[in-house]
Amino acid sequence: MDLELPDVSLTWILAGILPILFYLYYIRPLSLFKKMGVPGPRPWPVIGDFFGQMKRGIWNPDHHVKMLREYGEVYGLFSGSMPALIVSDPEMLREILVKQFHNFSRRENEGMTLNTTPSGRYLLNLDGEDWKNVRTTLTPAFSSGKLKQMVEQLNRCANILAETVGGFAKTDKSFKARELTGGFTMDAIASTAFGTEIDSQRNPEDPFVVHGKQGFKFDFRDPTIWLFFFFPKIMKPILEALDRDFFPWKSYKFFESVFDQLMDMRQHGEIERVDFMQLMANAHKEKDEEEEDIGEVKVHGQRKALTKADVVSNGILFFLAGYDTTSLTMAYTMYNLALNQEVQETVIREVDDAMEGKDDVDHEAVGQLTYLEMCIMETLRLYPPGANVMTRSCVEDTVVKGLSIPKGMAILVPVQAIHYDPERWPEPKKFIPERFTKDEREKRNPFHWLPFGAGPRNCIGMRLAMMEAKIGLAKVFMKYRILPCAETQVPLKIKKHELFPVAEDGVMLKATLRDKSED
Repeated sequence: MDLELPDVSLTWILAGILPILFYLYYIRPLSLFKKMGVPGPRPWPVIGDFFGQMKRGIWNPDHHVKMLREYGEVYGLFSGSMPALIVSDPEMLREILVKQFHNFSRRENEGMTLNTTPSGRYLLNLDGEDWKNVRTTLTPAFSSGKLKQMVEQLNRCANILAETVGGFAKTDKSFKARELTGGFTMDAIASTAFGTEIDSQRNPEDPFVVHGKQGFKFDFRDPTIWLFFFFPKIMKPILEALDRDFFPWKSYKFFESVFDQLMDMRQHGEIERVDFMQLMANAHKEKDEEEEDIGEVKVHGQRKALTKADVVSNGILFFLAGYDTTSLTMAYTMYNLALNQEVQETVIREVDDAMEGKDDVDHEAVGQLTYLEMCIMETLRLYPPGANVMTRSCVEDTVVKGLSIPKGMAILVPVQAIHYDPERWPEPKKFIPERFTKDEREKRNPFHWLPFGAGPRNCIGMRLAMMEAKIGLAKVFMKYRILPCAETQVPLKIKKHELFPVAEDGVMLKATLRDKSED
């Protein structure tokens, strides 16, 4: 006797399977932190704490300190469907960023990094042996010797900045500091990274300026961005198959053409200069130098020839990483000095002493500007360029100070919370450069100040950025004083939803020619 099976439609089968799949992928994982014994806010399925993050914004130091107080130095939350462990405990940070770096060597979870052009070849997105080799190959380009060779180019760009400030001083008009310092860093990166001279302050429509700024324009109306954020496992292979990168392809081809032109001109002996394009192209030919030593870990990699895609992609990365970060730091340093005239007076005296008998800020003078450096470092504490967090990803199941961290877990270091924590920094909202005297720095835990990261994956361009800021600011203070004006906002209101700490109404300041009788 034949058994008749009930006629069950595919719709009913799916209706029964989908809730199970939804539970397995989006409900059950929400208990992860409870199982780990880690506190944190209650997440929602699929979106996690996304809407809360959007409401609070990226720049919100008070909230981050509040979370630190409420949940402690280690807590968990979900960004979309991705779990993230928030760590500010300094000893755990030492383990994660330095001592057990091999278990946290990736910046982002593999599922959140696209292997596309150019971002797939950015140094910050590489991992494993590939990262080690490229980092080792690029490191000599940032040596003290190479940076010395770029001082002349930076001074040339800084002269334009000082002239522009001088124009406002003559007319007694206020200016947006961020626009001036942005022009300086744009010119500096074009010169030091791409070997091309531009004057972005007088010619904002220069193709280099236009294409460079495209990298900062994320169209959040693009559904692809949101689909990738919420469903990375589905979208990643699709975007990679299409080589769909979030950096505009047209702008990438522009920078590739710049590289081709420069290399062609150099092969024919038409130009000879030092810039990162040239250094990256020839990095594998450099004589052996001491291996990079960062804290308690050395980076061991092989120096290999970089492909054109590697050179162009990382040239773009240096632009994206250095433009906003350095220009904002310089603008906020000017703002802090304008509001603290006694501190500015000390800076001016130091600049005068270092620059006696000199027109340009040479390498020796840069080293003598220690108080100006303290002012920049305190500004970086108040306005860390990364704005929100530093990221790492656990590549193997690891135990850190008794806490078992599973493979694939994202680690977020809440830089704002650390920099504004009153227990680490008394009166955290005050500008106090003396926090960074040599004695104070030696007494303080190094993981309490993290604008450039820490460990082997710290910012490779840190010394260049500091040198660039010191030269640009020193050139200004050689001739001018920076003052607050009627439009100066005190305190500054920072836009909550920008990737970098950007002032809502700009950083409005004035300049005046220094009284020569004081010299």
